[in-house]
Amino acid sequence: MPDRTTADANPTDAAAPSSFVDEVIESVLPDAADTDRRRRNRKVRISVGWVVVSSLVLFLLTKGVDWLTSEHDAKVASEADDKVDREGPAFSASVRQDTENGEASLYNAPFSGQEKQQILGWSPDLRPISEGHHGRGVFYSDVWKLSTDSQWWGYSEAWLADLISDRQAALVVNGMRMKDVRCTPAKANTVIITHGEGEGSYAGMLFDVTRSTSVPVLTGEDEEHYGEPYFAHKKIDLGNGATPGGLRIQVTSGTKDCTWKAFEVTYVDSDGTHTQDITNNGKGFTVHGIAAHPEQVYEFNVTGMLECTPLELGRYDCPGW
Repeated sequence: MPDRTTADANPTDAAAPSSFVDEVIESVLPDAADTDRRRRNRKVRISVGWVVVSSLVLFLLTKGVDWLTSEHDAKVASEADDKVDREGPAFSASVRQDTENGEASLYNAPFSGQEKQQILGWSPDLRPISEGHHGRGVFYSDVWKLSTDSQWWGYSEAWLADLISDRQAALVVNGMRMKDVRCTPAKANTVIITHGEGEGSYAGMLFDVTRSTSVPVLTGEDEEHYGEPYFAHKKIDLGNGATPGGLRIQVTSGTKDCTWKAFEVTYVDSDGTHTQDITNNGKGFTVHGIAAHPEQVYEFNVTGMLECTPLELGRYDCPGW
């Protein structure tokens, strides 16, 4: 039987040599070193658990910061792009006067007896007379229709406007008015009507200066709400890839010659309501009326060119009717 005294005297011989695992744990996790294996294992699990949890928290925190940063950067970039998108005019407008298919022409002076002989009769050549008297082509179909409530049988002039917007954001044109209107008595006192009444109306809008410079009415033979406020029934969509908007704008001024600076357009986008001017390619607009008491009225109808008798409110009477 071994001598206990001898064994106690040699503790190194009695103790088991350290394992490789113990050495690794002692070097990597010194706080987990323990001669008691159960306590050591528990310390190892706790230490490893804290490492895993800390790593996970750090990973999530890093990802969260990256997400917040990317969200912020994206928002800033979006706001910057939106700001750039909204800089400058909301749309551009190409404007030209409509001179096709005029229904009448106005002149500032009556024709002489010799000139009357040139224009009266069947199929006269009006070009020399028109050029010599600086005739202005005008329209009347929409002005004379009862549904527009015009009190005067006047004449209109028209402009074709193409509205184009390259904005990414959508906008809607929902109003228009004539800006800074100035009028004087009309100079024209002679008119030649080259198309019969009821020739047809044109789709678009009509401003009657004698009634309102801020509420255009709807025109077009096929329009259900003909003669009613245009923007009560229609709007013009622009931006966000929308098709460019084409618009025919007529203006009648009764017995006045009128000028105005621009058509002021009202439009709405996500930021609210705004205005922008449509000019006549950088210039103002002019419309010509007819004198309150015209001196001469001529009409070309099925029997040829006839001289008519001017009546009140711009009406006239021809012997051929």
